[in-house]
Amino acid sequence: MHIALDAQSTVGRKTGIGVYTAELLAALQRVAPQHDVTALRWERDVPMRLDRRLRWQQVEVPRRAKRARADLLHIPGFDAPLWKPCPVVLTVHDLIGSLYPRNLPPVSRFYWSRWLPFTIRSADAIIADSTSTKDDLVRILGVRAEKITVVLLGVHERFRPQAEPARAALRERYQLRQPYLLYVGTLEPRKGIDTLIDSFAVLAAQYPHDLVIAGKKGWYWETILKRIEHHKLNNRVRVIDYVTDQELPALYSAASVFVFPSRYEGFGLPVLEAMACGTPVVCANSSSLPEVAGNGALLVPPDQPDALTAAIKPILDGADIAVHLRERGFKRSAELTWERTAYATLRVYTETLERRTIHT
Repeated sequence: MHIALDAQSTVGRKTGIGVYTAELLAALQRVAPQHDVTALRWERDVPMRLDRRLRWQQVEVPRRAKRARADLLHIPGFDAPLWKPCPVVLTVHDLIGSLYPRNLPPVSRFYWSRWLPFTIRSADAIIADSTSTKDDLVRILGVRAEKITVVLLGVHERFRPQAEPARAALRERYQLRQPYLLYVGTLEPRKGIDTLIDSFAVLAAQYPHDLVIAGKKGWYWETILKRIEHHKLNNRVRVIDYVTDQELPALYSAASVFVFPSRYEGFGLPVLEAMACGTPVVCANSSSLPEVAGNGALLVPPDQPDALTAAIKPILDGADIAVHLRERGFKRSAELTWERTAYATLRVYTETLERRTIHT
């Protein structure tokens, strides 16, 4: 089988889709070397404005798949090409554009809430990160359930507890004071960072911890800075830019607690990464997060700072719950590997090609 895989999201600073694509590509090559996998890239790190993204997804990707004579094309994120030189498998991570259009700039709103959902229907098969995303596809877009396969993501083996020298080097590089609470993810309203800051405003008066917010700047990220200023927390909250894959394990390991209060996630990789590093996790009980965390995290309702504060306090106080969360987090993260993801994805490829053979 010859698979063409759109890997443009792995160029430059990777967000969740870029991590998924890079890890899936590497895992496929490890577990199925008998199959040819061609990674399609523009080979340049360019801002993917709407016009560039449409050109890449709708013109360049199918053209290059045809040139490679691929048996199957996998789009690991974004819109599916309407012109298909071969069967297309599309991974849908979430329906943020359909559920939260108000959080998007006007031009992006068209792409994420109208165009992308329209193209989803042209895929021959769909992979969803979670049952939550599958349910959204059926409920909101009317996609047939039998067309969708749930394939959970994995966590790389680099995510494990780091020794003190690595943690110290990380703190020195970013000039972080110990101890600290941590959030990692794109900086945008959907992530519930406002709830975290409101909660931390209470915690900061009782504990010596700082709050570290790390991630790529997303839509309307400036609202986070305004929230920090509103609570007069500029000297206790550190907003640091994108952290590399190599530095993330130390950043997680040095944190007293990882907090992920997102209102909506298709999967939520940082939750899994933090658990694998032995960091106690508190996250929202929204969308896919309970499915991903299992019993490895404390779950709280989104948009409720008081509930978030109440969940974090026992961990900072050194209660037994912190130890239990570490143990359960290790167990849960060990269950989800990229090899497991790759094998399940290969089954989708095979079944898609078999259906095409039957129908032709």
